[in-house]
Amino acid sequence: TLLLLLPATAAMGATLPAIERSFSGLWQRSGRIAGLYAGNTLGAVVGTLAATFVLIPAVGLTVSIIVLAFCNIICALSFMFFFKNSRTFAATRLQSDSADRCVSDKTLLASSRLLVTMFITGFLGIGYEILVVRLLSQVLENTVYTFAAVLSVYLLGVTIGAAIYQKLKNIGVIVGQEWSNELVILLVCTSLMCTLGISLIGLSDDLYQLIMAKWGPGLSVAIIAELAVAGLVFLLPTVCMGALFSHLAGRTTGTTIGLGKALGFNTLGAALAPFCFGVIFIPSMGAKIIIVLISVSYLLLIPNLAPKNLLAAAVAGLAAVLILINPHPLRFVNIADDSKIIAYDEGVMAAVAVVEDGAGHRHLKVNNHFTMGGTASRFSDHRQTHIPLLLHGSPQSALYLGLGTGITFEAAAFHPNLSATGVELIPESLPLMKYFDALPEASRWAKLPRLVEADARRFVLSSQDQFDVIIAEIFHPSRDGAGSLYTVEHFTAIKQRLAPQGLFCQWLPLFQLDLATLKTIIRTFIAVFPQAQLHLGHFSLQQPILCLVGSRHVPAFTSGWLQSRVVDRRLQRELVQARLNSDFALFGGYLGGREALAQFAGDGPLNTDNYPVVTYGAPSFVYGEGESQPQPAVARLMQLVESLQGKRHLDRVLASGDLSFQQRLESYWQARDIFVSTGAQAYGVGDIQQLLRHIQQPLLAALKLSSDFDPAYRTLLMSAQALYDVDPHASYQLLTELDAANPEYREARRLRYRLFGN
Repeated sequence: TLLLLLPATAAMGATLPAIERSFSGLWQRSGRIAGLYAGNTLGAVVGTLAATFVLIPAVGLTVSIIVLAFCNIICALSFMFFFKNSRTFAATRLQSDSADRCVSDKTLLASSRLLVTMFITGFLGIGYEILVVRLLSQVLENTVYTFAAVLSVYLLGVTIGAAIYQKLKNIGVIVGQEWSNELVILLVCTSLMCTLGISLIGLSDDLYQLIMAKWGPGLSVAIIAELAVAGLVFLLPTVCMGALFSHLAGRTTGTTIGLGKALGFNTLGAALAPFCFGVIFIPSMGAKIIIVLISVSYLLLIPNLAPKNLLAAAVAGLAAVLILINPHPLRFVNIADDSKIIAYDEGVMAAVAVVEDGAGHRHLKVNNHFTMGGTASRFSDHRQTHIPLLLHGSPQSALYLGLGTGITFEAAAFHPNLSATGVELIPESLPLMKYFDALPEASRWAKLPRLVEADARRFVLSSQDQFDVIIAEIFHPSRDGAGSLYTVEHFTAIKQRLAPQGLFCQWLPLFQLDLATLKTIIRTFIAVFPQAQLHLGHFSLQQPILCLVGSRHVPAFTSGWLQSRVVDRRLQRELVQARLNSDFALFGGYLGGREALAQFAGDGPLNTDNYPVVTYGAPSFVYGEGESQPQPAVARLMQLVESLQGKRHLDRVLASGDLSFQQRLESYWQARDIFVSTGAQAYGVGDIQQLLRHIQQPLLAALKLSSDFDPAYRTLLMSAQALYDVDPHASYQLLTELDAANPEYREARRLRYRLFGN
C-alpha cells in the first residue's frame, strides 16, 4: 500500500505548504494559513461527495481517477498562469526565505513543543474519528454512502473551524489573552466537545429512526439521516479541531520549522492513530476509557497551568470522567425484551454479540445490524453445505468463504473423507462458534478442518490450492466491501482455484436484495461460469435463499444420483433431517440453467472492480427505495419463479437418465411453483381459517400434480393441526382430503386417528 500510494500522497502532502509559502509572499503578509486550510479541506468534502455519489457510479474507478488527475493538472496549469511573471514568483520565494531567516532566532524548546503538540493533536483527532465511526457502525447501515456521509461531516467540521479561526483572525483579540491562553481555550473546548459528542451518541439511533420514520424510506432521506447523526456526534468536536490546527499551524510563522514540517508531524500522528486506536486501544480498553483518555490528553497539552487554566482543565476533565460513571455502555445491541446478551466482544474488525431469545435460540450479530444466522436457522444453514456437496457428488476438499456462526461449516463434518477449509474475515466471530455447537475441535470431524482469519478475496488470490467445492456464504450485498465479492475478478479467481471437476456455489439472500441487484450478480456470474444453474435453497417463503452453481464443465447429473453416492449411514440420517434424502428433494429446487438465467438477467453492466455496480446499487434495498420495499421477499421469489418458468424448458437439470424421472421432476417443479405463488398471495394472513381459504385448494392441486412434493403436504398437515382447536370438523375434512391426495404419506392418517380416533 505504501509503495502504491507514496508518489501521489507525498505530492499531496507538499501541496498545502507550497501554496501557503507562495501566497503568503504574494500577499506580503502571513496569517492566511487557516483560510488556505479551510479551502483545502472544503475541497476534500466536495471530493468525497462527488466521488462517491457522482463519479464512481457514473464512470467507474479508472475514469474517476483520470478525471481527478486532470483536476490536478488544471490546478498546476492555473498556478503556472497565475505566477507567469517569474519575478513575482522569485519575489515570493525571496520573501518566504527572508521570513524564515527572520524567525531563525526562535528557541528550540518552543519549536519542539509545537511539533509535539501538532503530532499529538493529529493522533487524537483521527483517534476520535476511529472511535466514533466504530460506534456509529452499530447504528447506521454501513453502506458505501454511510462512510462518505460520515467522512464528509468530519471534514466539513474541520473546514468550519478553520474558516471561523481565519475570520476572527486571532482569538486573543476577542478574549484579551496572549496566544498561549488562546491555545488553552482551544484545547479545553476540543476536550469538552469530544466528551459532549460521545455523550450525544446515545441519541443517534433515535435521531436516525425519527428521520426515517418522518420522511423515509428512500436513499436521499437515509443519507440525510446519516448526515444528521454524524453531525450530532462529529460537528462540534471537529469545528474545535479545525480551529486548533489552524492556530498551531499559524504559530509556524514564528518558528524555524515551517508549515511543511509541522503538517508532517500532525499527519504522522494521524497515520499512527488507526493502528493504535483500531487495533490496540478499542479491543483492549473499550470506548469509555478511550474517550476519557482522548479528552484528558488534550488537556495535558496545555502549556502552563495557571489558576484560570487549571480551573478550565479541571472542569473539562471532570466532564470526561463523568462518561465513566454513565450507565450507558457505549455499545448498541438491539434485542427484544425477552432476549439477553450471552457474549460480547468489541474487537479489531467489529463488535460481535451472541443474543439468546426467549425461545432459547441464539443469533450472531455483527455491529448490531447484521444478524449472521443462528441456531433457529440450523436446518437452512446445513442445507447450504449439503446442496453443493451433493451436487458435486464425491468431493474430497471444500473451501468455505465466510463462516459466521459456523453452523453451515459444521455440516461438512457429516461428509466422510472431506477436508474442509474455512476463511473468515471477522476474527472475533471464531471464538463465538462454541455458542452454536460448531467447534471444529469436536470429535464428530473425521478430518480436523482448517480455519483461516483472512479476507476471502485475498485468500483466493494468494492460495495455490485447488478445491473440489468452493462455497461462498451469504454476503449482504449492500454492506460496504461486500459488493467486491460479486465481481468478475473475484469469480475468475475462484474459478482458478477449482479442481478440473470442481463446483462453485454462491449463496444469495433474496430477502436482502432486490431483483435488479440479483440480475446484475447473475449476469456477472454467467460471464465467468457459462455453465451456470440457479437452485432454491429451501422452501421458506420468509427468507428465501438462492444457490448459484458454476463449474468448469457442463454438470452431468443423472437419475439415481444420491443412491450411488451417499452410502455413509451418518450422512444418510443427516440428509433425512435436512430433507435432502431423495433426488427429487435435491434437484427440486432447480430454477433454471444458462439459457434461462441469461434471458432473465438480460443485458446490462457487469459488476467489476472498476465499475462496482452492486456496491452502489444494493444500498437502495436497505434504505427502502425501489421495487423491493416494502415488498416482502416471497413476492420477489414469485416474480423470479414466474420469470424463469417459461424459459426452463430450454435446459434440463439432468444431462441423461430416466425420461420418466425427468417428467416426474418437471411435475415437482410445477407443484413447487404453485406453492410459491400461493404463499405469496396468502402472505401476511394470520387467521388460520382465512389462510386455509387461500391455500387449501391450490396446495391440494399441487399434491395431485406431484405426489413427490412434500412441502405442500407438510404445510397442510400443520394447518390441519392448528385448525383443530378452531374448527374440528374442517380439520377432519382437510386431513381426509390430504390423505386421499397422497396416500403414500401416512402422517395425515396418523394425525386424524390421534385427533379423532378414526
